[in-house]
Amino acid sequence: MALDVGIVGATVLALGIAIYKLFFDIPSLPSYIPGPPSPSWVAGHVIDVLGNQERMGGLESRWFRHYGATIKTKGTFGRDILMTSDARALNYILNATGYRYEKTPELAMSLITLGGPGLPAVTGMVHQRQRKVFSPAFSESRIRMFAPVFQRISKNLSQAIKNTIGKDGGAVNMHLWFGRASLDTIGEAGFSHSFNTLLEGDCEISEILHHFLDDTGSNSKVFRVAIWALENFPILQEILARSPVGVNAQFMKFKARSRDLSADIVRDVKQSVGEGEMDNMLSILVRANQGEDEKKKLSEEELLAQAAHLMAAGQESSASTLAWIFYYLSKNPDIQEAVRKEIADVRAHTGLDTHLSTQDYDSMTMLNIVIKETLRMHPILGTFPRVAQFDDIIPLGEPMLTTDGRTIDRIPIKKGQVIECTAHGYNRNPAVWGPDAEEWNPRRWEKKIENFVNAPFGCSLTFGAGARGCIGWRFGVMELQSYTTEMLENFRFQPSKETDAVIAWPGVFSSPRLAGRGGEGAQMPLFVTPL
Repeated sequence: MALDVGIVGATVLALGIAIYKLFFDIPSLPSYIPGPPSPSWVAGHVIDVLGNQERMGGLESRWFRHYGATIKTKGTFGRDILMTSDARALNYILNATGYRYEKTPELAMSLITLGGPGLPAVTGMVHQRQRKVFSPAFSESRIRMFAPVFQRISKNLSQAIKNTIGKDGGAVNMHLWFGRASLDTIGEAGFSHSFNTLLEGDCEISEILHHFLDDTGSNSKVFRVAIWALENFPILQEILARSPVGVNAQFMKFKARSRDLSADIVRDVKQSVGEGEMDNMLSILVRANQGEDEKKKLSEEELLAQAAHLMAAGQESSASTLAWIFYYLSKNPDIQEAVRKEIADVRAHTGLDTHLSTQDYDSMTMLNIVIKETLRMHPILGTFPRVAQFDDIIPLGEPMLTTDGRTIDRIPIKKGQVIECTAHGYNRNPAVWGPDAEEWNPRRWEKKIENFVNAPFGCSLTFGAGARGCIGWRFGVMELQSYTTEMLENFRFQPSKETDAVIAWPGVFSSPRLAGRGGEGAQMPLFVTPL
């Protein structure tokens, strides 16, 4: 029913949008920029990118190989989209120009609908103000403070898996267990709340997140077309944001529940001023906000929005990345054993009962290159849509062969031009990563990477880059380090009968699913044996 409503809504709006575009200036790209022919004026390439490909990013990779690193594609209703995997262009757009290239209005709207006006959703100076207040919660020293949380929950994860498989081992959907561990971690580290899903099973929040992620995967074609169709109509954006239909119903339910949680915590923190710090991110944020100038402080609405975005951003990204880490380790037993030996060597110095420090984790070369390579191969977001706030000229590191036979190293664009900064395309660009860019090869990180985007933790674009890069990347990396270490100390991972059917499912968010069975949700079936 929700799918039908979405189709009807998008269709009804099509004629109005077409007429609108006849009277308003929508920027177009120079005709000489190469790119694939559009299959549809109404949908452009949107449905192809999100639904008509067997794995996330596969279609874009073919386009880049055929047309070059920067190409022209089509959005809905004939709109020109510039898509690039060029390192120099991405560095310019994401790093060198501040807020001159902002997130697109439709993306900002969907994020506000999901969680409210939190850091991932807001733009411009509002984003700059929020990020300044938020930074102390994600500083390196604060992340070290959360190490005991990671390690305690990782041990809960180990025990839960042991209870599931018994002494002889068995097939396990590791994505399910990593998702529960991630949510428990965010609950405790984010706002001192115990979801306890590892020991008690899914809770209301985790169920809502499951439904939301399933909807944006299985119904992502209609979801994305409808969002793009509404991009020029602020009043219709407001109507959509308040309509409890389909995916939007999950957005609104999740937002309401997360607000209830964060409201209690914000109240408690405000009442405990001067009584010492609570050890969670939201309390750190509230205290940092109290020290700000009145004009720069976050409003109550902005504070409450942060919890929703913490849960939505952190839970699925960590769960899917961990699932892919153990997918590759199960397929590469020599590397799995090398990482396990490295962990044992560190334990020989620290002792088996000692909590590992951030320095211990960072010292493990094999562990970290496995994590870096998996992050490179599987960004949770395949692209970062941006819109130009001014006319500009974008430099290219890989010269473009135009359709009229010229070679150029820059592209003129107009204010309002939409650009897809493709994390997946850049992360697999042979000009950066070499001829084996499509292959999982952790050893590549033992050499210097050339022509890269300046981005956190290993110069892949998985955490984004620049002013809008992921502020919580250190938290995410330490979570991956902690859980990978704990799992390898306690279990051996091998492919199960279904592992070969796992693909990177195309959708608004990428997740591992079984080919032909994407509607069953995210899965990573592995055979797990206790050590």
